[in-house]
Amino acid sequence: MEDFFCPSFVSHREFPCEVSTPKRSKLLTESKDMESIVETMMQQLLSKEILHEPMKEIGERYPKWLKEHEDVLSKEDFARYSHQYELIKDLNEVYENDPGNFTKIVELMQQMQECGQPPNEIVQELAPDLDLANLGQLSPELLESQTNCCVM
Repeated sequence: MEDFFCPSFVSHREFPCEVSTPKRSKLLTESKDMESIVETMMQQLLSKEILHEPMKEIGERYPKWLKEHEDVLSKEDFARYSHQYELIKDLNEVYENDPGNFTKIVELMQQMQECGQPPNEIVQELAPDLDLANLGQLSPELLESQTNCCVM
């Protein structure tokens, strides 16, 4: 069997380096295809057409919210929210001037994610039914409304 370089990020269980050449080629092709699919989906989800308007709306509400909450937030939280606002402004600038710069958009979105969720009050103004504080918890009303739901 010929030598094959197995990158350190590849799990030997999921992608054994000892497989035969044809099988290895097929696995590499499938892996690249999956990466391409994921990248395409991410580009679509982070596109200007999808995210620019919501980001603009969130950015427009931040200055007032920061001013109203500066005295009640800890210095750390105020700094975090202020940084998040700056990142939103940067993201909106990229969407307006260089919307095809996917690398910059991903970088800014990752930095925003590191800041945590935007203030719940801002999100509530834009999407009253979305409560970030209780995200992941199903309401009894929602559970009751799904009793007649059948997959098969």
